[in-house]
Amino acid sequence: MKPLATDRESVFSAAVELRRRLHAHPETAFEEVATAGAVAERMRARGFAVRTGLGRTGVSALYDTGVDGPTVLLRADLDALPVAEETGLPYAAGNGNMHACGHDGHVAALDAAADLLLLDPPRRGRVVFAFQPAEEGAGGAKAMIADGVLDPEPDVAFGVHLWTALPLGVVGVTPGPMMAAVDEFRIDISGPGGHAASPHEARDAIVAAAQVITALQTVVSRRLSPLQPAVVSVTSVHGGSAFNVLPGSVVLTGTCRAFDKEAYDRLPTLVEATAMAAAATLGCEAKVNYKRSNEALINDAGEASRCWGLAERLLGPGRVTRDCRTMGGEDFAEFLTRVPGAFAFVGAARPEEGLGPAHHSPTFDFDERAMATAARLHEAVARDVLAQGKVLPI
Repeated sequence: MKPLATDRESVFSAAVELRRRLHAHPETAFEEVATAGAVAERMRARGFAVRTGLGRTGVSALYDTGVDGPTVLLRADLDALPVAEETGLPYAAGNGNMHACGHDGHVAALDAAADLLLLDPPRRGRVVFAFQPAEEGAGGAKAMIADGVLDPEPDVAFGVHLWTALPLGVVGVTPGPMMAAVDEFRIDISGPGGHAASPHEARDAIVAAAQVITALQTVVSRRLSPLQPAVVSVTSVHGGSAFNVLPGSVVLTGTCRAFDKEAYDRLPTLVEATAMAAAATLGCEAKVNYKRSNEALINDAGEASRCWGLAERLLGPGRVTRDCRTMGGEDFAEFLTRVPGAFAFVGAARPEEGLGPAHHSPTFDFDERAMATAARLHEAVARDVLAQGKVLPI
């Protein structure tokens, strides 16, 4: 086995080149064929045992030192979003999709970490480099796990996310819940439509939808404890086709988010009961389709502490923060429900621009120097796990 780069400096220049190549050709969930192919080719060139087609388009590469020891899984996500790019970058995508959340940087950073490890090979254990498809709400983690990415069984799993809500040179990691569980819902509201001039002869699904939207705002404010952070958001409303017709149906879609398991367990029933009752007051019917995406991302306390210490060693005291929890979701949670581990944010905002631009924005971009931090953090965690094994709870 051998690295593709000859020294650490060339590792990071290669990461920039790879990131820009991937950025120009983004592929959405379960369509990451070219992206996965590029990753697999580089991993095979290093001499790793490579598996493809995990979770349809995922890739794993096994670095086995040949000496018995711990196994650590490092993960990056492959997929882009169906967003038309507006960055004006010379390597901007032109196919209607976009790496608008930094996944291109995640892939490049994990690829770089492979070379960093090979430049000074560990003496024992195994590293699994997992390149996951379909993180953006399509269930890629579950699909990859179902196809055996956790064989060999890792002792520790670790992942990072480039994060423009943190400045360059800062890492965010916290023990316990760090990112929220993600649910989706669709509410179909129906009632006998009619002429807009005679609303008393019909049942107004538009007004019923408005009542449902308003009532759903009380789920968090009045039905859950204020000590249990949660979000219920209606994100689309579709109904009606003419100015003088009361439609017979309106469709609402939205999302729920929560950290706390009790709130997570209660949300489906609360949303359904609230929507049905609010619609019934207007003589309409509400049918709720509630879908779970992934649970809250919960860092193992010991592994979060490991990451914190290593990040401070890399960046210096005062450069790591616990103030980084978000109601955004991440299906790396699926790995952490099965394997002790941690997930960290790597600050990627350009110092001259302040924080932002927002993730999932058509103008999203990040400071490419953050990829070096992410790669070094992957490397540091892998080396520490291979040397010490998983951190036992105190």
